[in-house]
Amino acid sequence: MVHLAKKKKNGKTYLYLEERSWINGKSKRLWQIYLGPEHEFKKRSKLITIPEVETETIEFGLIAALLLIARKLGVVKIINKFTHKREQELSVGEHMLFAAINRCVEPVSKSQLKDWFDLTVLKKIYSKPGSALDSRSYWTHFRYLNDKNIERIGNAFAQAVIKEFNVSFHNLLFDPTNFFTYINPKKPNQTYPRHGHSKEGRNTLHLVNFSLFCTIDGGIPLLHLVYPGNEQDAKHFRTALKKLKQRLDGLNITPSTITLTFDKGNLSKEAFKFIDEEELNYIASIRPSTQKELLTISPEEFKLKILPNGKTIGFKQFTRTIYGKERRLIAIYNPKQARWLEKNYEIKLEEKIAEIRAFFQARLNNTRWSKPDKIREKCQRVLGSKKFKNAIKLEINGKEGALSFSITKDEEGFSRHAVTLGKSFLMTNRFDLTPIEIIWAYRQQYMIEKAFKLLKNPSYLSIRPMFVSVDSSIRGHCFTCFLGLLLLTLLVRDLINREIPMSIPKAIKTLNRIKITKLTIPGRKKALYKVNKMEDHSKLIYNALNLSQFE
Repeated sequence: MVHLAKKKKNGKTYLYLEERSWINGKSKRLWQIYLGPEHEFKKRSKLITIPEVETETIEFGLIAALLLIARKLGVVKIINKFTHKREQELSVGEHMLFAAINRCVEPVSKSQLKDWFDLTVLKKIYSKPGSALDSRSYWTHFRYLNDKNIERIGNAFAQAVIKEFNVSFHNLLFDPTNFFTYINPKKPNQTYPRHGHSKEGRNTLHLVNFSLFCTIDGGIPLLHLVYPGNEQDAKHFRTALKKLKQRLDGLNITPSTITLTFDKGNLSKEAFKFIDEEELNYIASIRPSTQKELLTISPEEFKLKILPNGKTIGFKQFTRTIYGKERRLIAIYNPKQARWLEKNYEIKLEEKIAEIRAFFQARLNNTRWSKPDKIREKCQRVLGSKKFKNAIKLEINGKEGALSFSITKDEEGFSRHAVTLGKSFLMTNRFDLTPIEIIWAYRQQYMIEKAFKLLKNPSYLSIRPMFVSVDSSIRGHCFTCFLGLLLLTLLVRDLINREIPMSIPKAIKTLNRIKITKLTIPGRKKALYKVNKMEDHSKLIYNALNLSQFE
């Protein structure tokens, strides 16, 4: 039998747990465990038997980190300031914040948002959502986000980004893109979905166009615009420049103090008239077809230099009159790209020659292919573009019905096109920068391309698929995705400043591993929350951002 035993030594009582049994008619101790002095046990609370505990794993890490950035930025306060909704359940700002965080963590439709919300730390922090988080509620709240309010909110966000995060807006990037939808617009309030040129090749579907200005300093989005899918890029760029001017005016930034980088698809005479009038600095690519005389420059004439990323490029400078004004033009030669393009050009040319030979091997001189003109027409159709047509020698000899046929590579014609490969051109009014600085600044366009890649990623942000169809909801949905991108880029920039460098995908993956467990104990009113065991990298971020404040 197990029982508690006491022993006195030097006037003090000590406790032991032991088991005794009768052996051969005598009580003998089987085992004994020392528990400690009796007076120490009296100081302790009574032993409690733990009842059945319910556990639930809660999403925590990334949500808490984004919430930290959102509070520092003042997201809810700024949105509520300009939307003027009466105090009733969740505010417009809270609706947009929850939707933006959801886009970053686990994008779901608005009808599923409440189920997601209930399994996150947001439910612990915000106790009043009730049944407010549903698709109908979002349709209603998206109506508060008209173009005027979004512009005001964007201005306030930009001011907060400068003040709270010290982001530089003096080097900006611009690019447009589009998102295909499954919307079939039939109503007057469905002006955004339109047929246009899909950048993803989905030309049979209606598109929604989306353009973005962001900073080179961290790739922070400054301004976004949503517009009809059939509006051409160069036309929209003229509108976008005016919107940028308004945003800069709101920030008390003079256009002449910034440099805007954009690509050749946005060029137009009207746009450069505005740029010149506002004295806006720019770095832009231009179409090689507009500088045909420079395409024939020999590679040996280019001065080779090494970029900060270790890649070798060549450059040559010129001054050209473009859009009625003399501008600095930099011709760029990329040796590695030129070699790859030339090899690919040769492979494709040989494939076309082989295709033509195979076609006429069994058909030459039959009824249809007995005339030289017909044979030439067929060869031209197979060859397609001029770069292939000018790189072959075609000989047709003999009389009709008894023709001989020969097609070979024209080395001279091939070389004429090959020398143009690997060349690109930049135009700028920054005469104070070196060619390498200009080339490197233009190559930062990858930041905005990465932003679009994130916005098209089905795992996070994910503008598409759009589970909305009218303009107000499309505009509101795109705003929440823009807000999610803003929070993510600021979060990663903050981590880099804390000497924890990582990309947005890696930050999402690392922070998503941080979970907390909710413990519900019978008889206890409030649940207990305990952060789960973390790996070293996750723990580093957890401590750096002080995420324990949200437990």
